[in-house]
Amino acid sequence: MKIEIRRATSSDSERATELARKAKAHWGYPAEWLASWRDGLAITADEIDKHPTFVASVEGEVVGVCQLREPDGRSVLEHVWVDPSVHGRGIGRALVEKAKSIAQGLIVIIADPSAEPFYMKLGARRVGQVPAPMPGAPARALPLLEMDA
Repeated sequence: MKIEIRRATSSDSERATELARKAKAHWGYPAEWLASWRDGLAITADEIDKHPTFVASVEGEVVGVCQLREPDGRSVLEHVWVDPSVHGRGIGRALVEKAKSIAQGLIVIIADPSAEPFYMKLGARRVGQVPAPMPGAPARALPLLEMDA
C-alpha cells in the first residue's frame, strides 16, 4: 500500500471534516458528546489556508489529515485523523512524520485518550493533562504530550 502525503488545499475541507468526525465517533463516545464536538471537529478551508495541513491518500482516496499550528512560536499538532477502516497501516505515522519535518522545536499535543498510545509509540512524552469535563464524566482529562520535532 502506497501512502501519498500532500499539502491540503481549501477544497479538502469537507473530506477532512468528515474524517475527523468519523474517526472521533469510532471510539464509541456518547452521541451527546459527539454532537457537542461537531463544530470543533470541523476543519475549515480558512484553517487549511492559514495553517500547514496535510492529507494522506491511498489509491487516490483521502484517508487521513493532520494540521500543525504555531501559536506563540510553539508547534501544536492538531486534527490528526485517519479513517478507521485503514487504522494500523502507517497512515497516522506518515502524517505525524510530515508535520514533524516542518515543525519548529518541541511539538505539543493535546491527545484524545484513545490516541495516547499511538503518540507514545512515535516518541511523545506525557507531561500533564488538560481538564476536559463532559456530561457524566466531570473528572475527564486529556493527555498533554510533547514530542521532539
